[in-house]
Amino acid sequence: MTTVLFDLRTIFLVGGCTAALGALAFEGLARMYRPAAAAMRRYALALAAIGAGMSLIALRDSGLPEWLGYVGMNCLQSAGIVLTADATLRLFGRVQPAWLLGGQLGGLAVLWAWLGSDPEFATDRVLATSVLHLACSVVCVVAIRRTGSWRQQPYVRTLATFFTGYALIHLLRVVAALIGVPATAGGVFAPSPAQIGFVLAFALSPIALAMIVQMMLHARISGELHRRATTDELTGLHSRRHFFELSRERLREPHARDTVHHLLMIDLDHFKSVNDRFGHAVGDRALRHAAAVLKKALKNAGLLGRYGGEEFCALIRSCSDADANRTIDELRRALEAAPMRAGAATIVLTASIGAVPVDDSESLERLLVHADQCVYQAKTEGRNRVVRLGEMMAEPVV
Repeated sequence: MTTVLFDLRTIFLVGGCTAALGALAFEGLARMYRPAAAAMRRYALALAAIGAGMSLIALRDSGLPEWLGYVGMNCLQSAGIVLTADATLRLFGRVQPAWLLGGQLGGLAVLWAWLGSDPEFATDRVLATSVLHLACSVVCVVAIRRTGSWRQQPYVRTLATFFTGYALIHLLRVVAALIGVPATAGGVFAPSPAQIGFVLAFALSPIALAMIVQMMLHARISGELHRRATTDELTGLHSRRHFFELSRERLREPHARDTVHHLLMIDLDHFKSVNDRFGHAVGDRALRHAAAVLKKALKNAGLLGRYGGEEFCALIRSCSDADANRTIDELRRALEAAPMRAGAATIVLTASIGAVPVDDSESLERLLVHADQCVYQAKTEGRNRVVRLGEMMAEPVV
């Protein structure tokens, strides 16, 4: 008597249930993460179709109409993988036209109606199924690898790896069908090791996909929360709190004692008049423009953050005080030399800068008070200049 360790009907039935659970998980994710709601609902629909198809396989030859166990099942499975590919494209910002998706589903329905349930077409059905799954998986991998998050987020690479493995499984199945391996010719319930391995992979793939996408979205949410907590929404610079955190970390580095650091307060001149004359929308543009110019001018010489309103703060490192003076004045000159257009008008932004040497990481807030006093002195003496502890570093610009 032969003991069957794996009952393939049971595996398909369990796979159908786990696919249904995955569909529910995706529907929940659609409610939790609104930016990807359309993709999550498409995934939910895909897994519901796959789960229904697996259940039909499990119930085949048990009283179901033959067309439902073959044509209906293949239509559902094909719709599931096509919708999975469409959902993955949507997840990474690529939306295919509705007519193209409809054409794919309609064409597959015609294909499965033509192949029917005749045993003579069993190999053709295996080939058609695996080629379709292989093609959709390749589309998913290519779409993922073309995104900017491919090298930045580990779970994005995990998703690509999942689709790559799924494609390889179906590639092997295509090769087996072409060379006439008995596992593919013995029917879907053939108890061969190859068929058991394929069915296990096929049955577990929906829930594995749901878990990977869920982890990826959680990583996205965590990254978004971190970005909002550490980045100024308007300018894209470091927020004030994050700027001080990064500055303290930099000042505590072992080589910090061999480098000259200065804390800067940068205050745009006459900025209120920009808002009053051109409106707050142009004022916001001016802030973004100033932030971009200062960031480009600073390069890798330090950190730049938005302190609040029209004020920015920076921590620069240099080899000497003279080198620091040149770097600081380059910031002032760069801003003055980069006017901004507002309709027919040209807005020339300038800044008063206060600079204070930094000795340790614990006195930044106290030093910023001194930098602010330097800014006040620069404003008093004509604006568009740099003041370092009372010393004038640039000729007055009137």
